[in-house]
Amino acid sequence: MSQRYEYNVGLRVHHPSMDPRVISHRLRMRADISWRVGEPRATPTGTPLSGTRADSYWSKTITPGWVRVPAGRAAADTLTRLMRRLRPHGSFLKRLRIGGGRVEIWLSSYSATNYAFVFTPSLIASLSALACELIVDVYPYKQRG
Repeated sequence: MSQRYEYNVGLRVHHPSMDPRVISHRLRMRADISWRVGEPRATPTGTPLSGTRADSYWSKTITPGWVRVPAGRAAADTLTRLMRRLRPHGSFLKRLRIGGGRVEIWLSSYSATNYAFVFTPSLIASLSALACELIVDVYPYKQRG
């Protein structure tokens, strides 16, 4: 299947109270963006906003920016590798969910032509086994970043 699209993959965790440093430690990954419940809100550039954070948040970009297909690996292959990387942390991910959190795998993509993603039953089963949500975010043009 030779389709032309670009994509990126991110891992995001929301939790009502967990310190993002604990998430980094347990997943053995450093967050690109994180905050803890109760911290003052601010824009990405640091400009203060009113109020405080309603929950804790942890986010990591998995791909090195936007990946072009077919020159790069297919998006499903990247998701499969990510799920293998997360498998040893399955009990932690399930506890996050039981504790009121969410683990989200974001697949963002764009193309000027029609394209499709094919997710194997084993990939879908691994998402379920690790209590991860898959969010497919499709754009008609390339996003910044």
